[in-house]
Amino acid sequence: MNINAFNTKNHLLIAILIVGAILRLNHINQPFTDYISWRQTSTAMMADNFYNRNWNIFYPEISWNGPEPSYNGREFQTVTYIAALLYVLVGQHDWVGRGVAIIFGLWGIFALYQLIRRVWDEQHAIISAAVMALLPGSIFVDRSFLPDPAMVSLTVTSFWMLVVYLQTDRRRYLLLASAIASWGWLTKIPGLIVGIPMLYAMVTILASRKKLYPKKLLEIGLAAGFALIPVVAYYLWARYLSLTYPPYHFAGGGNWLWDHGLQEGLRQKYFLPALYWNYNRWIWTKPVIALVFIGLLLRPPQRHQYSWSAQNLDDDFPKAPWLFHWWMFAGVIYYLIGAKELVVNSWNFHIVNPAAAAIAGHTIFAIASLINRITRSHAAIVFIVAIFLIVGGVGQRNLRNMYNPLEPRWDATQSYKLGLALHQISTAQDLVVTIPNDIGEPVAIYYSKRRGWVFPPAWPGVVWWSEIVIKDNEAIGLFQKLRAKGADWFGIVNEHKNELWEKNPKFIEYLERTCKLEQETSEFLIYRILSPEKI
Repeated sequence: MNINAFNTKNHLLIAILIVGAILRLNHINQPFTDYISWRQTSTAMMADNFYNRNWNIFYPEISWNGPEPSYNGREFQTVTYIAALLYVLVGQHDWVGRGVAIIFGLWGIFALYQLIRRVWDEQHAIISAAVMALLPGSIFVDRSFLPDPAMVSLTVTSFWMLVVYLQTDRRRYLLLASAIASWGWLTKIPGLIVGIPMLYAMVTILASRKKLYPKKLLEIGLAAGFALIPVVAYYLWARYLSLTYPPYHFAGGGNWLWDHGLQEGLRQKYFLPALYWNYNRWIWTKPVIALVFIGLLLRPPQRHQYSWSAQNLDDDFPKAPWLFHWWMFAGVIYYLIGAKELVVNSWNFHIVNPAAAAIAGHTIFAIASLINRITRSHAAIVFIVAIFLIVGGVGQRNLRNMYNPLEPRWDATQSYKLGLALHQISTAQDLVVTIPNDIGEPVAIYYSKRRGWVFPPAWPGVVWWSEIVIKDNEAIGLFQKLRAKGADWFGIVNEHKNELWEKNPKFIEYLERTCKLEQETSEFLIYRILSPEKI
């Protein structure tokens, strides 16, 4: 049996990319109200501020810390800056940022196909690319306004270029690998974990070609150094921004092993229940978890192993059979040092998805090859199609609750509508204060198209609410500071109204003395904050 029997490899790859695009375009016009609304609106704010305030890419700025400049220590703004440039051409729409992410995500599928073709073979590459296209976590992250799709796409592309260089000695591919890797790691630093499987590929391929000698290693080391220099320089700059400008925020800080210590991780069972919840709920789902688990136990493909045809055009390439096992091992190290960060902001696992797709693809291929040897019929093709339908069907079912979360805290619809109402009722120079669905999220501020603060404000020393448990005197003191800074409007989503009125009666009494209720619906309340002379 030949995988090309029901179509050519190129037609299959095009079909995979078309299906991947269709799945990623789902809900592209949705406001940022889904499961990761917080991170998307924070990202969108930076694109908005490039477009409306300052085009300097080295000064990413948020809008949830009042009227003064609020530069953050963030990753290099690849996705947001491209989105801001597109705003000039098509206007400012939520689908623009998502569209940029989708394009990177689709290129990532193509680059993964090329990488697997080089280190394994053509047939594994086709099946693994299909898994990546159908993987629910990949679909959801790739259609989100986040830097992760660009980081993963660029990192996989650089790996592909590196492998081509290792197999052919063509220096232009080493230069491309260095430049693209640098761009990918600048876009988001977790891409650096792929350095571990890159090192494995280098040693394995060069050893098989009997070219593992100092001159070659020096050449590759210099290329790696040139890739890392801009990354180190930029993140030192990002650290400087976070220490210099309010709200003194360095993205991703605070949840790593060196922040909370090993003992807290052990007390929390190393966050393994939350890890399983994320992977079972949406990143992989049970069918993919099973495929990856089996694949990790299988011997990776060797030359001519499992071949469905006598001719394999890729057999002349030196292979790196254990590459994706090493990639998964790098993912384990990543989790050991950042478990809390990863389970809280679980889209950061996206860097592991290419390896998971490859290993799951190997499982599918190995079982299909066994079926083919036993039956000598089209049963293997039927099996592959059935597995793809199961992975895609379960994934799409589970993603429904990601697009429209049932848990009120994660559904930012009320925050979105509050933001639109604040935009209508306020003027361009007004400052807004909001209590959103998920305390601390900037959704309402983003859609108000104003600057302002979440409440309580994200200031050093202020504890962010996961529930409304702040004391009355603390709430009053913080609100007085915001009034003194010029806050004009205060919006509260209805989800938190009853809890706030019950637990903070003195703050509500203060609110009613210093503010005027201007709008009340079943979803939010909006107060005008009165100036002292009007009280």
